[in-house]
Amino acid sequence: MEFHSFLDEKNYYSMKHILSLSLTVMIGTSLLAQSRTTAVLTKHRNLPHAGDSIIKQQVEFVDPGAAGRNITWDFHNVHPVNDAYNLRYKALTADTSRLAGIEHRTIYRFRVQGDTLWHTGYENTTTLMEYTHPELKMRFPFHYGDTVSCQFEGKGEYCHRIPLHVAGTTTTTADGTGMLYAPQGFEYKNVLRVTSIREYTETGVDSVTMRLETYAWYVKGNRYPVFETVKTATHKAGKEETEHKVASFFYPPMNQQQQTDTTGLAEKETDPESQPEIDRIFTNCKLFPNPVESQLRIEYDLTQSAAIGFSVHDAVGIPKVITSPKQQQAGHYTETISMGGFSRGVYPLYVKVDGLVKTLHVVKK
Repeated sequence: MEFHSFLDEKNYYSMKHILSLSLTVMIGTSLLAQSRTTAVLTKHRNLPHAGDSIIKQQVEFVDPGAAGRNITWDFHNVHPVNDAYNLRYKALTADTSRLAGIEHRTIYRFRVQGDTLWHTGYENTTTLMEYTHPELKMRFPFHYGDTVSCQFEGKGEYCHRIPLHVAGTTTTTADGTGMLYAPQGFEYKNVLRVTSIREYTETGVDSVTMRLETYAWYVKGNRYPVFETVKTATHKAGKEETEHKVASFFYPPMNQQQQTDTTGLAEKETDPESQPEIDRIFTNCKLFPNPVESQLRIEYDLTQSAAIGFSVHDAVGIPKVITSPKQQQAGHYTETISMGGFSRGVYPLYVKVDGLVKTLHVVKK
């Protein structure tokens, strides 16, 4: 009896060890699979590119919400404030190692050095600032959980007569993954949120301590964020801190499609996943008739189960037809969209598959 009890106890601990090892492997495999599907910022895919012009849609301020894994950020009900907030990039040197980002009547200067993007200064009609110690904006690649931090310092002038000095610290963290519900019915899975906290003191007319918080949501396949929220807090000597809810921005996919092709300007992707994921799921698509008079028929195949929806937009990006997303199994399908009341012209047709977006074009005659 004692001998059998010893064997039972030995088998118990052996089985416990096996179960523990299996659980560890399962967890590790799950985390590895999640890391492969969640967006990762890379130099090739996400470095700002000279020649790009993006129209951001300013929307009502949205609180950035929680950080962590498997978070759901629901921003679909926010209303637009400004439909034409333009951001464009241009090269400052022939090798494009120095760039300028231009938005809101301000020129922001950047330098690309190896795998790092540095912010080197800015200027507008009233202020000129040159960083003596540049601000680290991003170091590639950047995964969930990564953090970069640096101190920066700069000198400049206000209205060409008042000296300015700025010094502080910027910390950037990929602090969230999950699902994003964006305006206009767009849904994005496997989103990576990147949070940048910039704390600094600016001395000039007076001394002000400021904190700038920027939250940006990225998806695989988009060079720039799909959504962004910015807020600040200021503190002057002898006064309480004041928080300002600055702005939120939605980057409509139709405007992301206007980004310049970077083929040949950066190292080419060699991994088998370089093909867009949506093209591996949504295949053999045919639009007919195209040009169309009244009824557009869309035939397509799905290689796996997916939620799919379609939307037709006008030239400025306003949706004219939106179909309800349908969860469908792998197979062959047909969708019909009525375009009888449309004016003549070319219309972008957006295909949304599990949060991924593909652009097609329909000609109305």
